This record gives sequence, structure tokens and C-alpha cells, in this order.
Amino acid sequence: MTAWRWYWLLWLGAFVVPETIALVRNPKNTLSYAVWDWFGVQEGVPLSHWTVLHVLLLAFMCWLFFHFVFGIWR
Repeated sequence: MTAWRWYWLLWLGAFVVPETIALVRNPKNTLSYAVWDWFGVQEGVPLSHWTVLHVLLLAFMCWLFFHFVFGIWR
């Protein structure tokens, strides 16, 4: 295993630990809530009220999904 693979495993572990603690103690301290706050995502807002930031977040999440799951758009 290369040094980069170890680095990414450690990075992932450094993310999982505080995220798990936040989920147990207060879910509003998770990365999801932080991203939703940054992009102004609110529950119940119809698509007709989306802003450019909402669309950018959706595009990024689609890219991330297809990149990780199918290995495309490298």
C-alpha cells in the first residue's frame, strides 16, 4: 500500500470519528447540516425557488456520486 493510500485512509478516519460523535450528540453539528447551511438548503423549498447555489450543489453531488460509484468523469 502506498503512502497516499495510507494518507487517504487516515483522512477518512479523521472525518468519520468527529462525524459519528456529532451524529450521536447533536446531528445539527454534522457535515450535512454545515453544507446545507452554506448553500441555504431548507426543508420544503420547491424546485422553483432554488438558487444558483442549489444547482451548483446538486451538480457537484451528481459528479461525486458518478465519480465514486462508476469511476467516470476523472
